[in-house]
Amino acid sequence: MDSKKLKQITNQLKKSFDNWDFNLAINSSKDEYQTRDNLIHPFLNILNYVKLIDYNNEHIADMGDKKGRKVDVAITLGKKDPLMLIECKSVTAKLNDNHFRQLNEYCLYTPTAKIGILTNGVIYNFYTVNAREKKGLNTKPFFTFDLTNYDMVQLEILALFNRQTIEINDILQEAEDVYFLDNFDNALFKTLVDTDDLVKLIFKNMGGLRSTEKALKQIKDSINSISIKTALDRIVQKEISDSNSGIITTVEEIKAYNVIKTILAMSSKIKAVDLDRISYRDLKNSFLIIVDEKQTKNICSLVFKEKLKAIDINGSRYELEDVSVSSITKLKRELTESALSNLV
Repeated sequence: MDSKKLKQITNQLKKSFDNWDFNLAINSSKDEYQTRDNLIHPFLNILNYVKLIDYNNEHIADMGDKKGRKVDVAITLGKKDPLMLIECKSVTAKLNDNHFRQLNEYCLYTPTAKIGILTNGVIYNFYTVNAREKKGLNTKPFFTFDLTNYDMVQLEILALFNRQTIEINDILQEAEDVYFLDNFDNALFKTLVDTDDLVKLIFKNMGGLRSTEKALKQIKDSINSISIKTALDRIVQKEISDSNSGIITTVEEIKAYNVIKTILAMSSKIKAVDLDRISYRDLKNSFLIIVDEKQTKNICSLVFKEKLKAIDINGSRYELEDVSVSSITKLKRELTESALSNLV
């Protein structure tokens, strides 16, 4: 979907949600069926889904020997078999692992379903099928939408589900990017504590000539929180020494820079040679990610203070819940478009 169309749909969604008295719907819903009628169906209507054409209730989903089991809502998009399944709970329920397992079981026995949605009418957790492990859904939602607390970035992601323009493959790719980047912290942790390649690299940098099992074990045992913190402290001191202005580049800034550059690297529109043109410049009050070492070619600015974490992109400020892969990934589209405009 092109950016102009996406922005148009996002604005339409905002207007629809602004005009919907969902608090009245919440207060009028006492059980699962009322929640479905008062909250979930109107939510689907806002996304331009038509009942009996695009979705139906109580879809039969046989699960092995368990015959006659019914999924609360099956979204078919006018096709014969479901592409998305929705497990509905009462608005009074707090979504939990048992609810997810129920949704996952339905998806396991419905091979055409690529997306599962778990909701209590207020919070909507979106999952995609784990194509690699073939164990049903990914255990973590790639996107969560809360009727009572959302911003334009989340509306933009929700716009991908608009019935008039929905492309399941685009959604699956979006989810794959989120899951991939979300694994960065886990992968870094695993690399630091449980990877023989890292041990061998350290041995080489120590000047070792012939590795032995004993030497490699000693190195592996030495990689711990104390040694990693000591190395980090030395990096900070080196940055202070190298900086004539007294500006210290923080770990959070470098982490955000690496995440953003990874996001840009995953775009098919940005070539490897373009990535080499992207760097950063740390200033007194902000951290700039720029092109060709020029501040005028500013992809974004990071503002990380004690009580404020935000990214400024083309004059718009987006506050972050934290400096994490999942928070930054929500701005993938804005970051990519800004990078492309500065790389020309």
